Amino acid sequence: MDLSEYLLDVFSSEKQSDLFDSFLRAIPDFVYLLDLSNRKIKYLNEKTGIIAHYTEDEVLSLDKSFFPVRNYENREEFIDKMNSLFSGLEIGDHRSFTLDLVTKEGERRIVRNRGTLLKKNKDDIPTKVVVIAEDITIETESNEREKQKQLQLDNAESLFNYGSWEWTLGTEYVTWSNGLFNIFGYDATEYLDSKMAYGEYNRHIVEEDKERTKILSYEAIANKREHYEFEHSIIDEKGARKLIAVKGKPCLDKYGNVIRVFGTSEDITELSKLKNTLEYKVQELSKVYEELKKSKDLFKEAESLMSYGSFDWEVKNDVLMFSDGLRRLFGGSKIAKVSQKLTYEFFISRLHKDDVVRVKEIIEKAIRSKKTYSFEYRLTDLDGKEKTVHTQGWVTKSNENGSIRLTGNTVDITEIKIYEKELRHKIEELNRSNQDLEQFAYIASHDLQEPLRKIMAFGERLSSKYSEHLSTDGQFYISRMMDAANRMKILMENLLSYSRVSIKAEPVELVDLGVIIESVLSDLEMKIQDVDAQITLKSMPTINALPTQMHQLFQNLISNSLKFVKQNEKPIIRIEASLVSKEEMELTTFNFGNNKYHKIVVSDNGIGFDAEYSEKIFLIFQRLHGRSEFEGTGLGLAITKKIIDNHQGFIVAESEVNKGSKFTVYLPNNE
Repeated sequence: MDLSEYLLDVFSSEKQSDLFDSFLRAIPDFVYLLDLSNRKIKYLNEKTGIIAHYTEDEVLSLDKSFFPVRNYENREEFIDKMNSLFSGLEIGDHRSFTLDLVTKEGERRIVRNRGTLLKKNKDDIPTKVVVIAEDITIETESNEREKQKQLQLDNAESLFNYGSWEWTLGTEYVTWSNGLFNIFGYDATEYLDSKMAYGEYNRHIVEEDKERTKILSYEAIANKREHYEFEHSIIDEKGARKLIAVKGKPCLDKYGNVIRVFGTSEDITELSKLKNTLEYKVQELSKVYEELKKSKDLFKEAESLMSYGSFDWEVKNDVLMFSDGLRRLFGGSKIAKVSQKLTYEFFISRLHKDDVVRVKEIIEKAIRSKKTYSFEYRLTDLDGKEKTVHTQGWVTKSNENGSIRLTGNTVDITEIKIYEKELRHKIEELNRSNQDLEQFAYIASHDLQEPLRKIMAFGERLSSKYSEHLSTDGQFYISRMMDAANRMKILMENLLSYSRVSIKAEPVELVDLGVIIESVLSDLEMKIQDVDAQITLKSMPTINALPTQMHQLFQNLISNSLKFVKQNEKPIIRIEASLVSKEEMELTTFNFGNNKYHKIVVSDNGIGFDAEYSEKIFLIFQRLHGRSEFEGTGLGLAITKKIIDNHQGFIVAESEVNKGSKFTVYLPNNE
């Protein structure tokens, strides 16, 4: 007799031994025999009472219309499925399936079943199947929670544009998170094990940052620093340049040796542009991500390192889940007093009293609209310390029961807000200082003109009336005095012009830059003829601007091209304009924002200058040549820069010695 025949024998109530029955009742799983020919359960051990809270008799006597399994409407549908599942098998073959049971009290139980075909009839149709079933409810629910946390981490990386990495010293691969693959322009699905070859990260670092980055990383590992951070630029796999902020942490073994290093890399390109223009709003983003299945400890350490945490609030049941990072934000040193499962009332109780109403309104609006939300607020932790935090998240609705969940991340931005406040204070002080200086320059240059006019007038009278009575040295001294007074007059006029640039004495209006430049060329007609200059002017845009300042801007630029010419070479000056493309905006360091800009280029074939002076030439009183070579006060380009700043524009100077100069002016397209 084979095993299948033996099992059929012992499952019959007449031949079932006490020993075998005791064995079936003692095993942790429940066992049942399916009689597919009679379409019923023929035997069932008592474990169903433990799992589903039904007795054996209750299950065996269930009518055809009622069946406590959610993934089958009734017993008939279940039997049909089993017939199909075991059809075509040989006796002794196995098949597995899952049942979603409902207990007598209405609770859910997930059961994994493994059935063995014991008998078939003469038509080769399965008739008897013995099934051993295992309760996997806890395991299934745990997997669902893990998936939810994984989804939160993936969303956090996508939302905050960061990624994490981990390297075990001496190995050939570095573990990358999905966010890091995205930052570097790779498709994460092509790296299912999340491993990237060691050195591939460094390959993307720009040449000027490679040595510095290498030294900083090696020093941090060699000195076993608790954590380290720095910034560098990369060229991603698609050719885009990005600025990356790195934070890392070496991990030591019990002997104090560094065995692995983990950290985060955040794309801060846009944030850097905002900082450059002092118009940014800082959001300290969640920096750390690691595959939760591989290392939960890494995620906890990252939350602590970056002072952020995540939450999951089921609104209907008022269950508010806090990650360890968020418990630390709310608890301070008393983190043990903050449970992982909290209530909405606890959250509200920690808010600053002036923020309570506003935060409640934001949350209620998010629940109604089912849209993402973002806001800042103040809280007081259990140590009594006030913190400023930023929360971003999203709203989801369950398809099963329609329950609403709010999930998201909260980051501590207290230090950033303090820095912003200090920065605003310094800007205010700088603005006041600039205003004082401009006022002083205006008053000084204006009030000094009267005594200077008297010096020049008396000098001219002295020269005309008493020149013949003066010695040669006396005449030379008067000549030098008059030259110096004349230079001082020009200097004060330019200084007065510089101070007036900040004073908008005329209204902004639509200005045709082509008409302005034609007027400038008319004013400079004699100088153009003297040097026999060839000037090409292409179509110019119309913008909102101050007409007088636009005239002064282009007069300074064109005058420079007419002044710094090569000997024995005909000057050639080109003036052209175009709209700035999106690609060109991305290649510059200027903060164009969402605005469109015109680019006006004034280029020449003159004597040029060394590229190292391309920024210094816009400073006040900055001269690259002596007065004996070229006339001027060093204020022309400083005035030009100030005019462009007044119009929210930018200017770039490019040049090489003896190869001409090119001035590129960016002005807003605000017509």
